[in-house]
Amino acid sequence: MKPLLAMCAFLFLSIAICAQNCSGYYYLSSSEVQMTTYDKKGKESGKVTYTINAVTKQNNTTSAHFVSQMVDEKGKKITGGSGIYKCSGDNLYIDARVSMPQEQMAAYKDMEVKADEAFIEYPASLKSDQALKDANVKMEVHNKGSIFSVLTMDETNRKVAGKESITTPAGTWECYKITYDGRFRATIGGPSGIGVPFNFKAIEWFAPGFGIVKTETYNKNEKFMGSTLITSVKK
Repeated sequence: MKPLLAMCAFLFLSIAICAQNCSGYYYLSSSEVQMTTYDKKGKESGKVTYTINAVTKQNNTTSAHFVSQMVDEKGKKITGGSGIYKCSGDNLYIDARVSMPQEQMAAYKDMEVKADEAFIEYPASLKSDQALKDANVKMEVHNKGSIFSVLTMDETNRKVAGKESITTPAGTWECYKITYDGRFRATIGGPSGIGVPFNFKAIEWFAPGFGIVKTETYNKNEKFMGSTLITSVKK
């Protein structure tokens, strides 16, 4: 399982020292962004393409809807989805649903999935050792009118661990290194059903004014499991 596989949705652009520029985020402009996923041996395991559209502005908030498609290493479609990004007061909010492991979500592609709005927040100003807000998302999977499964994803102990320069096939960015603890759980038969939680640790490299450039996932024993890397941005 690669809990961060879906998290590839977030990327980058211009670097802001004191505040972020909402208009710079790829999330908030008409663009196509591709993230490539790699397994624990560094071998390419698939790609996720995000197409951002329907950008709107209301008062101090800019919003953009996106659609996503995930394919395996042979180009075969695994699953797709949609969500929303927001920027308000120069703070970026990424739809928390993208943190759900896409390989697991593929099992429910023919079922109805419902979720309350939930976001992962990236403040306008970041600094080393800064604590960030936790993020939580819950989804209900319905099959023939009944709850088949309940999925939850929690990101806790989010913290800025420093700054690093990251180079990818799409460019080079000065990024903040953000670490957190993750917990994914899928129960069968509703919230009180049977389900074994999967705990992991993650790192993401976030470029202010642009978005997430790179992610790495480790199991609870800190053994490397896989990564994602932004490989293409098209305006």
